[in-house]
Amino acid sequence: MSKKREHHKLFMVGSDAPFQFTEAYKSLRTNLEFLAATSDCKTILITSSVPGEGKSNVAVNLAITLADSGKRVVLVDCDMRKSTISRYLHIPRDHIGITNTITGKDRTQLANALVNFKDLGIVVLPVGTIPPNPSELLATKAMENTFEALKQVYDYIIVDTPPVSVVTDAAVLCKYADGALLVVRPGVTTIEGAQLSKKNLEAVNARILGVVMNGYNVKKAGKKDGYYYSYSYGYSNDDAAGKKSRSKA
Repeated sequence: MSKKREHHKLFMVGSDAPFQFTEAYKSLRTNLEFLAATSDCKTILITSSVPGEGKSNVAVNLAITLADSGKRVVLVDCDMRKSTISRYLHIPRDHIGITNTITGKDRTQLANALVNFKDLGIVVLPVGTIPPNPSELLATKAMENTFEALKQVYDYIIVDTPPVSVVTDAAVLCKYADGALLVVRPGVTTIEGAQLSKKNLEAVNARILGVVMNGYNVKKAGKKDGYYYSYSYGYSNDDAAGKKSRSKA
């Protein structure tokens, strides 16, 4: 299925986006490409501690930015609790998705579920039919097989998940991912929430690639227009994040 349409209620990188905003995501892309060059980092899970931190926004923009460099990118919506990506990109609610590919017996189901956004350069695998038991469904062999099939085709798999401190879905999905990015937002994320998210990810041996600070308004800090996006990679054994790479957006 191919889509080319307007995308509303989502600030996306592109020709109309501020230069600083686009450069911020390019900086994140560069860091991830460096990781991919030194170790396997193909499937990247995007999560947060609570709703409202902008993880789905980050997932979409990261996917577009990676695709802009010529990579084959699929964005997988695994937020089976509150799917946002399908709403952002106006994918019909009745369109089949990853849940249908897992529960269905038709091997062509995956190909039919993929939505190709030629204008964005990405392919999206939406949620599909919302299941009553997301965590159990995510842990199935069929889910593992779906990710293995995607790895054979795409350079990057970006996975949007529910907040890791709210439900166990993100923790379950970590076993399919090469690493996780934790999205935080000033005024929404608490220190306790971020620490709990880190603890939950570490409990399932997730490789935490770093933290993305989303929506920090520097106007309030008396600086130039815009906001800072901050990417921190590597965690020490204490609660402090590792070295930071920061760019203005």
